[in-house]
Order: sequence, then C-alpha cells, then structure tokens
Amino acid sequence: MRHTITILKWEMSKIINNWQKTLKVFLLPALLLLAAINLFPMLMNYLSTGSLQSRPVTIVNAPDSFVDYFESNPKSSFYSVTWLSMDEAMAMDEEYREEQMKKGGIFVFFAASERTEVVDFDECVADYYSRLAQGESTRRMHMILEIDYKGDYNSYLQAEQFKEDIAKGYSPYLLEHLGQPYLDSGGGERWDTDLFNPFTFVTSNRSVANLGASRTIPSMMILLMYYCIYSLTAETLASARQSGFLTKVYLSPISKESLLIGKALMVIFVGIISAVVTFFLLFVSSWLNRSNSAYSLLPFGLFLTPSQLLAFFILLVTAAIMIAMLCFGITFMVRRMQDVIMNLQVPLVLLIFEFFGNMFRPSDAILAEYFIPIHNVIMTIREIFNGTYSWWTVLLVIFINLIFAAELFIVCLKSKDGMLHIAEEGGANDFGKSRKQKI
Repeated sequence: MRHTITILKWEMSKIINNWQKTLKVFLLPALLLLAAINLFPMLMNYLSTGSLQSRPVTIVNAPDSFVDYFESNPKSSFYSVTWLSMDEAMAMDEEYREEQMKKGGIFVFFAASERTEVVDFDECVADYYSRLAQGESTRRMHMILEIDYKGDYNSYLQAEQFKEDIAKGYSPYLLEHLGQPYLDSGGGERWDTDLFNPFTFVTSNRSVANLGASRTIPSMMILLMYYCIYSLTAETLASARQSGFLTKVYLSPISKESLLIGKALMVIFVGIISAVVTFFLLFVSSWLNRSNSAYSLLPFGLFLTPSQLLAFFILLVTAAIMIAMLCFGITFMVRRMQDVIMNLQVPLVLLIFEFFGNMFRPSDAILAEYFIPIHNVIMTIREIFNGTYSWWTVLLVIFINLIFAAELFIVCLKSKDGMLHIAEEGGANDFGKSRKQKI
C-alpha cells in the first residue's frame, strides 16, 4: 500500500509540475472540441444561407406594431431583414423568390381581414380586443402571420428558428400594446409570472437543451477521457518500458501489483478530472448560448437534477476504470512501441464513429447494448440526459464494466514479460530469476 501511494504521488507530480503537460492533458482537447461545437452552427448557417451570422428573412406587409416589436427584440440582430410592402412583394420576380429560399431565406407575410374585406393589421387586432372586452362576436375577424420556406430541412430549421426567436413573443406584445381594453375588463394577464420564477425558467429550457446535449456530450466526454488516458498510458507505461526504466523499477523491491495500481490510479484520477472539466466547459457553453441556433449542438439551458448528476459521475468513474484497464491490457499484450500506439488508437477511432453515430441516432439503446463495455456507459449517460434512465440499468452497466476491468487487470498481473524492455525479451527469464534472488 505504501509503495502504491508513493508511485501515485510520483506520477501525479510529473504532470502537476509541468504546466504545459497539465494544459495539454486537462484543457486543450476539451477547448478544441468546444470550439468545434460552437463553430458548427456558424458553418451550417454559412452553407445554407451564405452568411456566417445573419439569417436572411423577407418580411412583407409588416404592421407598425411588428416593426417596433422586432427592433426592440434583442434577437433581431441574428437576422438580415428585407422589408417589403404587399405591392412590392406582388411585383417580385418569382425566380428571385425561389433563389432566396434555396439559400435558406424565409418569407414572412402579414394579412388581416374582417368579413372577407382586407383591413389594416393593427387596427384589426385593436378592434378584436375591444370586441372581446365587450363580449361581442369575433368570428369573422382573421389575423395571420405566415412563414414561408422551401421544403428542405435547412429551410425548415430557419423557419422554426424565426418562429422561436421572434414570432413566439409577438402575440403577448400585441396584447400588451393593443389589448388594453381587454386587459382593463379583466381578460388576459398583465405579466407572465414564469418570468419571475427561476425554477420554471430552467425547466422550460432544459427539456430541449438536455435532448440536444444527449446526442453529443456522452460520446464526446468518453472520447476525450479515452484520449487523455490513452496518452498517459502510452507515456507512463509504454514509453517507460521502451526506455528500460520500467524494467529497473520492476527489478526493485516494489511489487508488480503496487506499481500497476499506482499508475492506474493516476491515469484514472486524471481521466476523471479531465472529464469533469470538459463537462463544466460544456455546461457553461450551453448557458452562454442565448442565440440558440437551430443547428446548435448545445442548446441553451442544459441542466441535470442531483440524482442525474450522481448517476452521471458514478458512470464517469466506471468508464475511467474500464478505459484505464483496457489501455493497460493493450500495452501489456503488445510489446513493440509502434504496435502499442497503433492498437491504442483503434478504440479511439471507434469512439469517433460512436460520436457521429450518436449525433444522428434516432432510437434508444436495445438490451444487448448494455452488455458492451464503454459503449453501454455512453448509452446510459445519454438516457440520463434524456431523463429516461433507471438505476437498475446504471447498476448493470457498472457491474459489466468493472467485471471486464478486473479481468484485464488480472491479465496484466499474469503477464510475465509485459514490463520488460523488448530488447531484453530473450533474457526475460534471467530477469525474473534475478528479481527473485534480490527479493
């Protein structure tokens, strides 16, 4: 036990005392991936609209109330607006309109009618609320805000984004500014109580945010954790063996179990810390994402309950143990340094495919997937973000991964020559005899 703690302190000091290595291990991969995630909406917006930030929208026959509302809306800066009258829209070339919509542009039309006669939109709204206040019929009054888009997925996302950012708040704005008679008569509400309730604010956003995050964060965190543990294993175990240093330690009075446990605890601890830092950065990135682009991989409002966080971090620890033992097992079963690096990169490539597969996966995990180590952790964390997990599933996943990790650790312990430099492979038995005689 004393030797294990000594090795753990020694390995940790090599990382902590070198700030460049600490930055490389803990922050750099997470920051690079975080930058890629935040650039993704801009790239998709550019490919669909030809603009990095603003989204083209043409607004036809806009009433004065909408112009005032739009200009006062903080999200109006996300859109590049062309204002047209109805006559200008009617005179517009149909090919030009089709071309704009092909680029991801949308068209917004306003119309109002009373008893089949076209009337001013704002006057119709004011008259509508006045009649409601007096208890009169409003059946023949129609006010329409129509959003037109091309029938592809990108245009659909643009239309949904405009609806969420702008159109959704226009009706309350009309009630507040044109519906005073209706409010004075006791109709409607003068304020939205949810605006003063932080809990309601969080819960109203987290359903969409957690669903979006479940497609990216689970596989992303396990991917970065594997990269961190794989890099440390290659340096502290494979490189040390290649240089012959591990052989010298192996021939010392320190037992093989103490050496392995000490190094394993170091890479597991660093892997967990790296994952926690990554999650914190992703969490902050979600809450800073007020633009909430339709292409965003981390929508605004990510939030986990205490029970979800507990299950999430338990699974992160389990994944770190399994990944560390996998990397150790590969290192001990493969002798040549270049072969070790190549074999350690195979799971990394598989996790990259896992990341993109989860991003577009429409269904939940099937029962058989819970018996696949590491993959089952990703699937269960995905369910945690979606709020569809169960504790028996979490316990099953923990049990499966720890069983496999224990088997890999036993393989490492039973490896006779795994700690010896390959140049000494022919004399492995002599090394073993010398070590026994020394002890």
